[in-house]
Amino acid sequence: MKDLIRAFVAVTIDAKIQKEIGRIQDKLIKEVQKTACRVSWVKPETIHLTIKFLGDIPVNQVDPILNSLRKAVQGINAFSLTIEGLGVFPSQRNPRVVWVGITEGKESLQVMQPRVEQELAALGFQREKKKFNPHLTLGRVRSPEGASALGDLLASIPHPVLGSSMVQDIRLMKSDLHPTGAVHTELGRIRLA
Repeated sequence: MKDLIRAFVAVTIDAKIQKEIGRIQDKLIKEVQKTACRVSWVKPETIHLTIKFLGDIPVNQVDPILNSLRKAVQGINAFSLTIEGLGVFPSQRNPRVVWVGITEGKESLQVMQPRVEQELAALGFQREKKKFNPHLTLGRVRSPEGASALGDLLASIPHPVLGSSMVQDIRLMKSDLHPTGAVHTELGRIRLA
């Protein structure tokens, strides 16, 4: 079991955007405390955009995965993401995930992600059944109590514009779960054109 690592493919976000996200989270935490809803908030410095979650992989698969990612992003130029908006999945009545959205740059992500899926499927990774919806997870709802009040609260908050972040590479990351939250370690990165 020691030679298995929990891994995912991601695009990272500029530190200045992570700070803005932290500022928004602080405001949300105060507001959410007025509801009975329990939310587990993601640490701003670990917030990223997941392209594909891989689960537990053998350590010896890292290099083949990086080679597949290299093929997947061939010909894709660096691009900018605009991070804005606030929402929940799956619905306002039954929120499970609180997120901020992506506007500019979404098209480039929607070109990249299926190519990553295709290349990794060739290595035996299962294709994602759900449609790819680029977002940054701020928090996860931990109890159904007060969840609809949380949905209503988030719907009433003005649409935040957090700024832009350049995407210059795609990364293979390791995730170690700890009681204080996940710790992410980069296993490799592939630069965009």
